Amino acid sequence: MKKEHLRMQMLLAALFFVLLSPILYSQTSIFTSQVPANSGNDSDYELGLKFSSTTTARISQVRFYKMPGEGFSHTATLWTIGGAVIATATFTGETASGWQYASFASPILISANTTYVVSVNVASVYAIEQHQLDNPIVNGFLTALAGGGVFNETVGQFPTQSYNNSNYFVDVVANELNSIFTTQLPAGQFNDGPYEMGVKFTTSQAAKVKMFSYYKTAGETGSHTGNLWSSTGTLLASAAFVNETASGWQYAELSSNVYIIPGNTYVVSVNSNSEYGSGGAQSLGSSITNGVLSTVADNNNGVYGSPGVFPTSSFNNNNYFRDILVEPLTAPAMPILVSPADNAGGASIELTLNWSAVSGSTYSLQVATDVAFSNLIVNATGLATNSYNLTNLSNSTNYYWRVSAEKEILSSGFSAPFTFTTIAYSQVLLSWPIGGVSIYISPASLAWYVPAGGTGWKYDLLFSTDINMSSPSAISNISSAPHSLNGLLPGTTYYWKIRLKTSSGVIVSYSDQESFISFGQAFTPVLSSPINDVTINTLSPTLYWYLNDASTGLTYDLEIRQGTPAALTGTATATNISTQYYNVAGLQQGTQYSWQVRSKSGSNYSAWSDAESFNTVATPGPVIPIPSWPVGNAIVYTTSPSLNWYLGTAGTGLVFEVEYVEGLATVFTGTPNILNINSLSTNLSNLIPGSDYKWRVRSFDGATYSAWSTTAIFSIIGSVSNAPVIPFPSWPVGGATVYSNSVQLNWYLGASGNGLTYEVELRTGSLNGTPTILGISALNTTVNALTPSTTYFWRVRSTNGITTSGWSATESFQTIGATATVTVPVLSWPIGGATVYTNSPMLSWFLNSSSVGITFELKYSTNSNMTGATTISNLATNQITLSGLNSGTTYYWQVRSFDGTVYSAFSAAESFVTFAGNSLLVVPVAASPAEGISIESSSAMLSWFLPTAGEAAKYELQYSKNSEMQNATNLEMNSNRKLINGLESGKTYYWRVRSVNENGEASAYSSIEKFTPTSNITGVAEQKEIPTEFKLEQNFPIHSTQLLHYLLVFL
Repeated sequence: MKKEHLRMQMLLAALFFVLLSPILYSQTSIFTSQVPANSGNDSDYELGLKFSSTTTARISQVRFYKMPGEGFSHTATLWTIGGAVIATATFTGETASGWQYASFASPILISANTTYVVSVNVASVYAIEQHQLDNPIVNGFLTALAGGGVFNETVGQFPTQSYNNSNYFVDVVANELNSIFTTQLPAGQFNDGPYEMGVKFTTSQAAKVKMFSYYKTAGETGSHTGNLWSSTGTLLASAAFVNETASGWQYAELSSNVYIIPGNTYVVSVNSNSEYGSGGAQSLGSSITNGVLSTVADNNNGVYGSPGVFPTSSFNNNNYFRDILVEPLTAPAMPILVSPADNAGGASIELTLNWSAVSGSTYSLQVATDVAFSNLIVNATGLATNSYNLTNLSNSTNYYWRVSAEKEILSSGFSAPFTFTTIAYSQVLLSWPIGGVSIYISPASLAWYVPAGGTGWKYDLLFSTDINMSSPSAISNISSAPHSLNGLLPGTTYYWKIRLKTSSGVIVSYSDQESFISFGQAFTPVLSSPINDVTINTLSPTLYWYLNDASTGLTYDLEIRQGTPAALTGTATATNISTQYYNVAGLQQGTQYSWQVRSKSGSNYSAWSDAESFNTVATPGPVIPIPSWPVGNAIVYTTSPSLNWYLGTAGTGLVFEVEYVEGLATVFTGTPNILNINSLSTNLSNLIPGSDYKWRVRSFDGATYSAWSTTAIFSIIGSVSNAPVIPFPSWPVGGATVYSNSVQLNWYLGASGNGLTYEVELRTGSLNGTPTILGISALNTTVNALTPSTTYFWRVRSTNGITTSGWSATESFQTIGATATVTVPVLSWPIGGATVYTNSPMLSWFLNSSSVGITFELKYSTNSNMTGATTISNLATNQITLSGLNSGTTYYWQVRSFDGTVYSAFSAAESFVTFAGNSLLVVPVAASPAEGISIESSSAMLSWFLPTAGEAAKYELQYSKNSEMQNATNLEMNSNRKLINGLESGKTYYWRVRSVNENGEASAYSSIEKFTPTSNITGVAEQKEIPTEFKLEQNFPIHSTQLLHYLLVFL
């Protein structure tokens, strides 16, 4: 009862305040509810209206009613009745139809009981209501004159014509001003000044002072200033008169808001200089009242004094015609509270308070936890909108709220209060990720729970990179946890919380704030090779680095410069590198270089790595290479042959360039086709069957080129077919273990395959004949996202776009189940078939990861398939010196790493050739035909070459239909080729060759190669002549971003 009694008292007080307020002096237009029903479209016009005001007023805007179809360019003009332009205004932001408004730069003062014309141009369609102005239309102090609808057929000209008393719906928006004097005028003129002359007055209603005025007689001169004083002489406001006329009422507008209120006496004064007007004795003896203003009848009004000084003297209560124009004010209406409804329960801890709008007002809001509003939680003033968002409310709490409207200096008083009760508390807890942890998945999976349980909960996920979460991103109305959050910036700290809501959207509580670092952080790389100021044997090295932390989506910047690490500037020389290695070409021989790398994730950079240095080998100068294969017009059974050469002397650090042309009559241009070759061979592709080719090679030491080598000539066998050929899977096969979640599937053809593409079927279960990968143009394809500890089956077929071959044999492999902690070594020297001038060469390699606790196992062999290899285990360093190697022999070698539990895969095999020495004995390389190729002939040209400098007095060739070379045919010849005739179709032949020197000493035999003559095959096999290359790529599970490349070379 006490609460209700207090509410009633507040309500009565507010109503009493409003009821005592006088009628509002507000902006007024002539037309109110009138809306045009008809339109015209006969021409463009200047359309207007004659109007007047019963009081002095100020026009702030002009408006007109726009009909659909009218254009968008309009100007308003205010005219005197005589046709003089007073002011213009341009309409902006027009809508397609309805009332449009244009504002004057400053309000225009109009006199009482004076006729004016307002007009607007129209282009095509206009509003018209005939006879609507047969009689005047009055609204408040404004009047539209009878017959006042006027027009001019010329746009922009003063409208004077009328038609059937039509209304064209042109209007003004004005404020009524209240002055003291209306029709009073001076009775005489006097020139005994100068003076400060004024009048005492009061107001019955709060008002805003807009202007000072005085009546100027014809003999008055000089400048004038109006002043407003309190009754005790405090100067409240001043304004200078400008643009005065010769005589009559003059006006000075105030530049700031000044208010007067009931109960106070004020004095308005204006100085006189040479002449002033007077109303005569006792003209202010009685009070003069106009609207809210009244003169003071105290027998001491009509005051004067020295210019600029508060006037206090009076003489016969004379009226000196000093006046003030004010805009009366009234209190705004009291707002009506809307929502939440009074006595609402289960309210949100974040809600919006709404109340009715009061035109032209601002608002004050109070929110408290008691009905007496002594415990305020909100005490807001000057609110521009009729709503307010409440946050951070307590659960299960009663709140009270009330609103008042303010306009100018007046207030409606507070409304009767409403109350609401917030919902009971339920806790929501974050479970993952929390505590600033780094996460290693993308998208991020965020989890939370409500300990008390319950059903129908909805959740808003709020997250931000700002620790204050001042403007967080939000995902609303999530129905369950966890939630996957996409689109995060990599390697960035995110802050997050959960907002718990009921099924109807009522906010119950917030979780605490937590944080995490998104996947993809820009970690500082670790340089792996070349480092430690090592000397490298190439001018085009590949630089390697790795990360000690898991990340994804990184790119890298690299800086490399001549000199010590002090030469590094921090400005990258190569950017946006997507791998963890980078090939640098064109280095200077015998020079020290320093380098560093940083990673980049999105817009974030890591710190630069520790700098490392290396030296390029000092080359002896360019050496003219010696072509070794194919040469001497050799017949090649492939359109993708390998070109081979060697050096007659040491040439460490050289790179090579090759130029080749089709046709023996074609002239070399001197411009190489292939650049920056780091080995003693290079592969061609897509040569034309039946064509002759010639080629040459030169070396480069970083500054100087050698002369071109002698020209070597070869031809491609003529018959080619693009009939689909069944491929042969080469890797991974036989249930091999794959140490990654990605693998490159490789295959080769036993016959020509020009223009073919390939289709692969890969499954974890039975193969059904439907390919899973289509449109493969190479002899390999990479498969990603493999499942650990899983056996995969695969096969491949070829197609020429019309028909397909049969499927290959089915092969299988299995992915490793445990995470390996070792990575595959990268071989660094000797590689690429380089000639080493010792039988005790040093072999070196490196890991593109940390090598702490790692040992190595090396194997080497004279066979490209590594049969008969020598194995050396438990190597603690990344280099070893071999001994006892044979001169003039090609060796193949590879390395794997071991962490005490898990072996890595073996590296790609590399090769080198030992120098032949004084014996000049070199093991030949069996070149063609090889790799089981099928040839359409009963004859075959067997060709071979020496991989390094050496001399052979003759060669001994063996061929057999037995892979163990039993019952072999033995032949001797002086050249490096031999035509074998009378071969059996469909039989596989095996062959090998060795060299013999002048002393009759023989080298070891070459590796055994094979081929099959057949009358059914009409193609040339697309295969590498020597070496045959298989490129294997594995994402070995050392660091999740580390992509290792393997190159297996079989010779």
